[in-house]
Amino acid sequence: MKAKFQNVHFLLKALILVICMLLCSIAAMSLWLLFTGGSQTTNSLKIMQLLQSIGVMILPCLLCMYLWYAQPLTTMGLNKKITWSAAVSVIVFMLIALPFINLLSEWNRHMELPAFLSGVEVWMKESEDAANLLTERFLAANTIYGLSFNILLMAILPAFSEELLFRGILLHLFSERGKMHVAIWACAILFSAIHLQFYGFIPRMLLGALFGYLYVWSGSLWLPILAHFVNNAFAVISYYIVEQNNWNEEMLDSFGFGTTLWAGILSGILCCAGIYLLRRSLTMSNASSRKSIGN
Repeated sequence: MKAKFQNVHFLLKALILVICMLLCSIAAMSLWLLFTGGSQTTNSLKIMQLLQSIGVMILPCLLCMYLWYAQPLTTMGLNKKITWSAAVSVIVFMLIALPFINLLSEWNRHMELPAFLSGVEVWMKESEDAANLLTERFLAANTIYGLSFNILLMAILPAFSEELLFRGILLHLFSERGKMHVAIWACAILFSAIHLQFYGFIPRMLLGALFGYLYVWSGSLWLPILAHFVNNAFAVISYYIVEQNNWNEEMLDSFGFGTTLWAGILSGILCCAGIYLLRRSLTMSNASSRKSIGN
């Protein structure tokens, strides 16, 4: 059965997506105001974040999937399982990459704009500080229940919703008008920019590109979802452990530069080797699965 908007123009699809996101966002915000009265407490803001994840990303993406594609789950790679070996490889890769991500983040933090863009730089720093303060408020948890909710809110939901939008809907949309490599990097740039944390822009952009290539190499959206979840969940869980034991948080965040620069460099080298091995194994596995289906 043909989807209703399967063959419409690229720009019309983009317009449909924006309208769906806008309407669902208004509905989510209305629900938040109805139930919380617009309270700015941490719990109220967490509820808003949850509703926005569902309303701004998940629901519009699901709606567009079924409007644009005759077989939406197949097209998005949501019905393709990932192997245990692929899952373990990606988990190990993401953990190994952490010192290198810290090193890239440290380099990014020292970015300075030209003098004539000083106003923009002030706005970027203010946005970064506000985002960091909100993140710290969200991460604060004193119970296992609080930790579990944070994992749902800051790891599970973002991993699924953001990958569904950026590596699912938008990657397919952009690839209709150009080469896949361009689409992957365009989505990675948007993915990083939307977080409004500019002093972590480069490592987040590179992570976005990695997620895109994991999707293309494997043919399954669940693999970048897993990688995204591991990255976020590690941050949530490690912050909880550090706070509960009164450890020095900076020791974890700075692992990969300064006195542990060797770890960041080694991590970067291992990441390069890991990307090569992942590409090789995933593309071979994807090709063999297609061949078996064809037979």
